[in-house]
Amino acid sequence: MVQILVYSIIFFLLSGCLHSGLQDSNPDDPYEKFNRKSYQFSERVDKRLLAPLARGYSRVFPDHVEAGFNNVFANINSAPSSVNGLLQGQIDVGAREFARLVINSTFGVVGFFDVASNWGIKQQHEDVGQTLAVWGLEESPYVYIPLLGPSTVRDIPVRLVAMSVPRLLIGEDFPGYGTALRVVGQRAGMIGSIEQRNANAIDPYTFTRDAYTQLRAFEIYNGDPPVEDFFDEFEDE
Repeated sequence: MVQILVYSIIFFLLSGCLHSGLQDSNPDDPYEKFNRKSYQFSERVDKRLLAPLARGYSRVFPDHVEAGFNNVFANINSAPSSVNGLLQGQIDVGAREFARLVINSTFGVVGFFDVASNWGIKQQHEDVGQTLAVWGLEESPYVYIPLLGPSTVRDIPVRLVAMSVPRLLIGEDFPGYGTALRVVGQRAGMIGSIEQRNANAIDPYTFTRDAYTQLRAFEIYNGDPPVEDFFDEFEDE
């Protein structure tokens, strides 16, 4: 509960910063001034702390152990994913995510092994942000949360509370270092892609923003986002 309180305070502070940093220059990124500062700060922390930890993590643990740790956290997320599938009216998704949770928690040794996928029960991640989009809150400005990364205003509570899900489900038995292990493991999985982005993207910030917004549209529409007509903007001319 303490974590949720801390994240709620961060949310309100961040909301105030966003309001003060509002710009009209780019309607697709109205908080760009704040977002770029947040991105630059996060990149400095990543370069000095998180990236070295991630590279050390990858050197210490074999690939199959890294995959196992990632599977454990993915398995924990199957619980809220199942609930959100049901809230979106996708009964099959909710049932499938619940089945994954049960199978991987038992036969998969608390989720270390993804037995469900081997049995043909594929994962389909659903979260509160996607549920709100399905309920009608589709449009939401992009925002880069310090240290947490790309998001939208709609998804800020999702990103902040997501770190508390393991402790909420498992209770006080969830180790304190678990969240740190999760963050470092996720960063380790992105070492190659981030290095390629930094080497090839003219503007890494813009690349990150566009990649994230496209990914979220893909997730919200379950892999079939609507295609906007390029010529629509000329209809009124």
